[in-house]
Amino acid sequence: MTLSANTSWYLYNFRASTIGRLLAEGYRVVCLSPEDDYSARLPELGCEWQPIRMDNQGSNPIKDIGLVVQFWRHYRRLRPVAALHFTIKNNVYGTWAARILGIPVINNVSGLGTAFIRTGPVAWIVRLLYKTSQPLAQRVFCQNAEDMQLLINNNLVPNDRLVLLPGSGVNLERFNPVIRQANHGPFRFLYAGRMLADKGLHELVEAITQLHLGGEKAVLWLCGFAGVSNVSAITESQLESWANEPFIEWLGPTDAMEEVLAQVDCVVLPSYREGLPRSLLEAGAMGLPSVATDVPGCRHVITDGENGFLCEARSVESLVQALTKMLHLPVHEREAMGGAARKNVEENFSEQVVVDATLKAIREVSKH
Repeated sequence: MTLSANTSWYLYNFRASTIGRLLAEGYRVVCLSPEDDYSARLPELGCEWQPIRMDNQGSNPIKDIGLVVQFWRHYRRLRPVAALHFTIKNNVYGTWAARILGIPVINNVSGLGTAFIRTGPVAWIVRLLYKTSQPLAQRVFCQNAEDMQLLINNNLVPNDRLVLLPGSGVNLERFNPVIRQANHGPFRFLYAGRMLADKGLHELVEAITQLHLGGEKAVLWLCGFAGVSNVSAITESQLESWANEPFIEWLGPTDAMEEVLAQVDCVVLPSYREGLPRSLLEAGAMGLPSVATDVPGCRHVITDGENGFLCEARSVESLVQALTKMLHLPVHEREAMGGAARKNVEENFSEQVVVDATLKAIREVSKH
């Protein structure tokens, strides 16, 4: 069995439970990904790791065609019972290589991302790559109904190959309200994720600035990777400039997100589009309410007024209103929202659901 993604970090942080279950079922598990700080940690999970060279920033399919050769060499040697792919380039080039060798493919669309938000040649190329690769996969998991319908409407993936799946799932024991700590200082909002403009970070910083100028006692924590290979990446110099404000703190990335969530009052995700946002799921598992934009992915997790508040994407004014509403919510009402958030994750987004669905798909496509 092989799992491949565009970073070892992704496989280690988001697919550890799947790897563990596959090993328990008797599969040999090999992870294929570019080398990073987490590559050496993957074998700690009991699996093997082998490197794939990949330019995560490049968008030229001619340059990327060498990826097909790399995947083909790995798959010819390993002969996995099925190849599981995560992230766009792995979904496309890994699928071509696997199908040349007759290896069953299971792909995971974690969100249609920047290329589908924007227009122009890059979006056109991504659609073409999906259209020429995804019909070759035996299963394509989608994380929200809007993305699933978009793939169908654009004839990118055959309807009978698509399966709706709740992301990578959440570990309900690790992310648990019992570890939360009382906050005796200013109200803490947290953004957790990649530092990208398409996540609405410029609007978020402007909104928290307006709250501060209006006399509200609130701070914003930013937690996640900077300098990522993405056309909308926020520069480290910009992040440092924001962090000079007394009401903004940039924490950088962490492997202990539950410890950060335990110290905050609300999670904020003003993204332009999502697949199934893990930050909202982990916040819900921790019993925290969230403020998010009314876009695909976010509205699949947050029901306005029940487990958080929704606002308009790209609108500072709408975001300010939602943040203010959360700030002024009585404590008992905010705790009730957090309780509803926890229940939602327990019933719909536990990692057990995801792992079971993945194992079922593997057995179906590999006849094991």
